[in-house]
Amino acid sequence: MRVMKNFRSAALFVGCFLVATYGIGIGGRLLLPPPEIGELTGKIHAFERDAPDADTIAIGSSRMLHGFDPAVFDAASAEAGCPADSYNLGISGLNLIELRYVLRRLAAEHPARLRRVVFDPPNDIHVQFENLKSQRIWVTTDPREARLAITDILSHPDPRKYSSLLRYLVAFAYHNSSLGLVSRYLQAVVLPPPDPGEERDGYAPLDPSQAPSLERAALLRQSDRFSHLALDLRNEAAEQASAAPIDAAQEQRRVAVMLSTAGFIRSLGYQPVLLDLPDTYGESITDARGLAAEMPRAVPVVNLMDKEDAAIIYDPAAWYDWGHVNDATARYVSSAAARRLCRLSASVSAANGAG
Repeated sequence: MRVMKNFRSAALFVGCFLVATYGIGIGGRLLLPPPEIGELTGKIHAFERDAPDADTIAIGSSRMLHGFDPAVFDAASAEAGCPADSYNLGISGLNLIELRYVLRRLAAEHPARLRRVVFDPPNDIHVQFENLKSQRIWVTTDPREARLAITDILSHPDPRKYSSLLRYLVAFAYHNSSLGLVSRYLQAVVLPPPDPGEERDGYAPLDPSQAPSLERAALLRQSDRFSHLALDLRNEAAEQASAAPIDAAQEQRRVAVMLSTAGFIRSLGYQPVLLDLPDTYGESITDARGLAAEMPRAVPVVNLMDKEDAAIIYDPAAWYDWGHVNDATARYVSSAAARRLCRLSASVSAANGAG
């Protein structure tokens, strides 16, 4: 009896402690004004300073930062009869929850002419424990976004997704406790230096003629291996080889996440456009086709990993490193995206007029 009584007392104490620490932590996160997250919001300030008349932003991870040239996009758009004034709001490593945070904060500033948000499917959520206390992980563990974050983790074909889920849950437990809340609000705001090579329109070109980064040096050391990979990807994109398999349930979750993202952008008052930028995973090609087939007509989809682009995109010379295209390929990508988006927008407008 005494052991049972002690167990109940211990269980009651633990229960009260958990209720108190997570009640304070989650309640504080929901009620207190959000602190500035310089790693994510720093580029919003640059956008407001450098592009007050922009009507289009392109947002995503480093694939967008290094793969979307606003000057080329705007010139091609004007030539196609759809004038645009765009800005690259790409941020290295951006995941889905961070993307929503940035767009929410951007919309709160009420940019006068912004009408359209072009988004690339962002990076998967993968918490590194050495960065557990970072500002960006604090954003990612927003309790209001937990369900979407878990769905997004499980929707990726990356075999690390179960490890990612465990890491996310550990980070969530820390950042939504009273300890995590206090530590976050005591941290100073850190504004990172601009990305090397970033231009006033937010774009950071990758020029192979410059001194190579560590990432490019890795590609150059393994050029034969990369050439074989590029050939396999070109054949898959050109539909000359079997598509990399993706589990059907996983693909359904993936479509749901992207539909939710498009709906979120629309709820902010902007037109969403899905831009699938080139990637070096076979599953990304399969994923892009699935999204293009399932997204509603009202959300234009431009897929740059399709057979129309395969020979250009998956030429080994088109890539700066294992994950990013070089500046010459970015110009092709930006021009092609502008022309196709103009055609898609005209088609959507015609369908709406007919309806």
